[in-house]
Amino acid sequence: MKNKIYTNNGIIIFEQKDFSEPKPIDTVKATKNLLAVKKILDSNNTRFGLIFGTLLGAVREASFIKHDEDVDLFVLEEDKEKLFNCLNSIIDEGFQVCRYDKKLLSIIRDDEYIDFYFFREGYFFYRTCFFGTTYRKKYLEETRDFMFLDNIFQVPKDTNKFLKILYGPEWRIPKKNIPAEANSPYVKLREYIKKYFPYIFKLINLLINKK
Repeated sequence: MKNKIYTNNGIIIFEQKDFSEPKPIDTVKATKNLLAVKKILDSNNTRFGLIFGTLLGAVREASFIKHDEDVDLFVLEEDKEKLFNCLNSIIDEGFQVCRYDKKLLSIIRDDEYIDFYFFREGYFFYRTCFFGTTYRKKYLEETRDFMFLDNIFQVPKDTNKFLKILYGPEWRIPKKNIPAEANSPYVKLREYIKKYFPYIFKLINLLINKK
């Protein structure tokens, strides 16, 4: 089935990729991909930052985490259109769009892909991304320069505190297959409500989806 993304530079047509068989990241290819995309986004003044496993690897290991599967970047919802307007240039560099569900965009080149997580305005002082994970706005809006792969990237200003939120107090200790959402108080509360108060959970989802 063909899917479409509408941009100011035309329509991007793509086919959804099957992500059912993940593989460990190829750090050499991932580095080339990330730097190629960074060059395009920087030249078009499109803001983005490192998040999840890529942020953890950059800070803790000064590299990608070997058992990670992809590159994770975040973009604020208000900058999503600017990212979309860069897609033709990204495609010209050999990338393909392989997933977009209005909240998450994935591109791939040489069998290595990059995920862009879009964080929209949530309630009070929070921003929310595609699977309901919610973080305080300051971690995504207030960023700082960070040297990674001999280039400057944006990371949350209070990096260590954010990583503690993502991966728990022992985030400096390598642990395999521990996703960030497993430590999210928001996700834990959501799953508790879903299990014990299903009708309230449905009502909350209805309100969120209408926002």
